[in-house]
Amino acid sequence: MDDKEKILRFLGLAVRAGSVESGFDAVAGCIAKGNAKMLIIARDISRNTLNKFLDLSSKADMPERAYSFGTMEELGEAMGKNSRALIAITDKGFADKLSSMLEVFEYKEEDN
Repeated sequence: MDDKEKILRFLGLAVRAGSVESGFDAVAGCIAKGNAKMLIIARDISRNTLNKFLDLSSKADMPERAYSFGTMEELGEAMGKNSRALIAITDKGFADKLSSMLEVFEYKEEDN
């Protein structure tokens, strides 16, 4: 199992634990309430959704950690849902672990 698959499986575990919000409206609500500990943004997010997200980020207190990872299809599949462009992790423990996994993944990607 490669690193990307491990991250996607761990994301699925976070979903089953109830520690994930996904989709623009749910993530926006999570950010507004201050519940988002970390964000994952699909690498193939649409320009329209990205613009709405950037507009939101200029008005709200965003989590300190945000990562661009995977495709919308990969993220949705990991969650047992349709494609997802935005994901908020609401549990600090899951956010910390995913963050460390994503940082290692990004570091390895840069080396290649």
